[in-house]
Amino acid sequence: MQVLSLRWYAKYGHFLRAEANVSALSYPIPPRTAVLGLLGAILGLEKDHLPKVLGNTLVAIGGALPLRFWHKIKLRKKPPSPTPLNWSVKKGRKGSSSEEAVKLTLQEWLWKPNFLVHIAMPDNPQLFSELCDRVANRRWHFSPCMGLSELLADVELIAHAEAKRMSPGKITISSIFPQSAGRVLKANEKLGIHLLRMPHSVNSERVFYHQGYYLEHQGRALTVETDQAWALMLQKEVMSVVFC
Repeated sequence: MQVLSLRWYAKYGHFLRAEANVSALSYPIPPRTAVLGLLGAILGLEKDHLPKVLGNTLVAIGGALPLRFWHKIKLRKKPPSPTPLNWSVKKGRKGSSSEEAVKLTLQEWLWKPNFLVHIAMPDNPQLFSELCDRVANRRWHFSPCMGLSELLADVELIAHAEAKRMSPGKITISSIFPQSAGRVLKANEKLGIHLLRMPHSVNSERVFYHQGYYLEHQGRALTVETDQAWALMLQKEVMSVVFC
């Protein structure tokens, strides 16, 4: 199976948690649905077409969890009035045709997020070939972002690698680990492992489906027991990942 490995990084990032209410908490790492949104931006797909076109895409995500901080932003409570502006505007008057209700809201932002993402599309080789070409030549339809459209990001090609299915058993992987893929084994080193529920997929009606994932805070490898690991031949090294 052919795999595209890329680095996705930015100065800031934000991936809104499903359970967030007044304070906009962020996932510390991009959910699978956010990665599909990035691919859709590169390929120029409409948002409503993502579940149908990219629904079977295999995604593996690695990297350390970035630092986080709180950022205060202004959000409109209602859209601007459609009333047109007057032909004459007095000095000192605001530019809008009517007062808009604005609220200050706290958002949790990621500081310098930097993730290694592996993509495979075994069911759609033609689209995968187009994606590889666009990433290699930096020809995306829409500018990549890190969760929010205001938070511009960059995408760097790492490798166009070959992946081979590994035999079931005890394996050390370098990606986040789906809870349904097996179990995490105790290791001698002290790892910061956290179990977090994140969006896995979304349908055309914008209904999200969640799944549990094991994360290591510093992006270090996990020792797991699974039958779903793949070995990636990345130039001079071999990396083991589990797709979600």
